[in-house]
Amino acid sequence: MTKKGIRPVVFLDRDGTLIHDRPGRYLCRPEQLRFYKSTFKALKLLKSAGYRLIVITNQSGIGRGYLDEKMLTRIPLKMRETLRRRHADIDAIYYCPHHPDDRCRCRKPSPKLAKRAIRDLNLDLKGAYVIGDKKADIDLGKALGIRSIFLKTGHGRLQRMKYGARVRPCSHARDILDAARQVLKNMDKGDDSR
Repeated sequence: MTKKGIRPVVFLDRDGTLIHDRPGRYLCRPEQLRFYKSTFKALKLLKSAGYRLIVITNQSGIGRGYLDEKMLTRIPLKMRETLRRRHADIDAIYYCPHHPDDRCRCRKPSPKLAKRAIRDLNLDLKGAYVIGDKKADIDLGKALGIRSIFLKTGHGRLQRMKYGARVRPCSHARDILDAARQVLKNMDKGDDSR
């Protein structure tokens, strides 16, 4: 823990990080949710170490017309219900519903949603991380001035091939569980380098 009563935070991507991404398709219904097996253990480890867990996700399926806002709100409800049952609950989910061409200010890598979460939940960025499988996640970490971990799951390998050296995380991980263990290892060292 940092200041009294304030816990550090890990910002998490959703698709390709916590749940299986659906290549070429959008997650349009709650029953399509498929968590990675490692997700539950990873989140439990982070929670037990005192981290707040915030999902920041781009969900352009609304902007593309694949689903409406009402259906999109059912997906995080199912997600949180499943995680709670497995004792791996997250603190909040923030999403951008806009199409990439809309050039909105809340779409990752913009830090707008993360900054909203920081204000809403009184979060501390000391020891904070962003974990995800896309360049936008790593760039979000840079925009916030915090460490990032780039995953090989989801779009990780394709993003690495597409962007090469332009993807510069603090470290790489096989999956969310490997990333959680790295966070805890750095926490044990008391390492707050960025």
